[in-house]
Amino acid sequence: MYQAPIRAVETDGYATMAFSDRIRRLCAAGRGHTATTRSASVEEALTAIAYARTKLEGLVSDDIVTAAMHHNPDIFQLIEGGGIGEDNLTFLAYLPLSPAGATALVNGEFRGGDPDLSMVCRPGELPIAIYVWLIFTPHNFGPAVRALAPFLGSLSPAGCPMFTRAVTGHTERLFPAMGFVPAHEAYPHAPRDLLGLPPLNGFPKLPKKQAVAENNIRIRVARTMEDILKAFMVRAATYISEQECPFGEEYDGNDFCATHLLGEIGGEPAGCIRIRYFADFVKIERLAVRKEFRSSRLSFQLAREAIRYAAQKGYRRAYGHSRKDLTRFWGIFGFKPIADRPTFAFSDVEYVELEAAIAPAERHIAIGADPYIMIRPEGEWDKPGPLDHSAGRFTNDAAARIGSHIRTIRNPGDRVIASSA
Repeated sequence: MYQAPIRAVETDGYATMAFSDRIRRLCAAGRGHTATTRSASVEEALTAIAYARTKLEGLVSDDIVTAAMHHNPDIFQLIEGGGIGEDNLTFLAYLPLSPAGATALVNGEFRGGDPDLSMVCRPGELPIAIYVWLIFTPHNFGPAVRALAPFLGSLSPAGCPMFTRAVTGHTERLFPAMGFVPAHEAYPHAPRDLLGLPPLNGFPKLPKKQAVAENNIRIRVARTMEDILKAFMVRAATYISEQECPFGEEYDGNDFCATHLLGEIGGEPAGCIRIRYFADFVKIERLAVRKEFRSSRLSFQLAREAIRYAAQKGYRRAYGHSRKDLTRFWGIFGFKPIADRPTFAFSDVEYVELEAAIAPAERHIAIGADPYIMIRPEGEWDKPGPLDHSAGRFTNDAAARIGSHIRTIRNPGDRVIASSA
């Protein structure tokens, strides 16, 4: 629906956008400079971003950059000439978003650190919004900005909103000076750190997300082999297919000594999370949601349910490993990086150790509680289970057994005498 050829004519991409007067004066003053942009190769992009990592923290991994560039080779633009320098280390990395991607972004459901590439335009598709991953200009900001004008014009001739985040003190000052404003002023559900720059005619209305009705989401303990296989299927689609994790690393030998929560949407297995138990803490891990369901709130509900489940079991501490770019998500649930602990890596991903205090459940499972609670199905401790119902059978059977050992004797006076056999 949004496909259109990128025009080859040179268009001033700033003419349609609400950039500040400062940027317009900067561009006007530098007309005649010869800085240009061109699409980087994967090798050039990885070299440039490796250099950027020496100056900035928290940049996306090489695997994510590579996957994004295979999806759209134009998303990494090197800026050259015109006083920039010849080392190919000045660049713009961006994500051109489809309608679904733009909607997810302003609703806080698009992960810039690990983008769902189904929401990123292919070459030749007209974006409805642009997410600036990183603009890196260590040499000369003015020529770099001027060089981007024709590129942005070719990318979106009519103009479209641009979004970004300030990751340094410098960009916290720079982006507002360029004309960027808090995105939540136009889109109330946007994350508070998301900045937006509108076209001249203002921020457009974006397509409404196709909300998943809350009553279509169901989270339950995986109890049967079929349930476990559904959870495995979700993880295979997420970690093995999307992130190319080796089979033997994803299925790590801990699946049959853990609790799995299965999330379903409209009866379809859509997400899962795993809980493992240690002496005085639980480890919450392997959260996965299939990409076609990531516009829902399932990931949030799975995390909350895992914590609630642990609280019912009496745990007061939770532990986990998070990718560096996802610590903000886990922070919603009280997880914080463990002080003085270094990052570590497995399956080619860098992780941070997190811990959280768990609020006590109003009633948790403990010795001294009703003994039937202990033998009810996991997670359904508040309602009678199959062994509760068996108690009635025991009472009836016991009475029948006692009755079978009683015989009736009639005496000559026709009085009934009961005696044990």
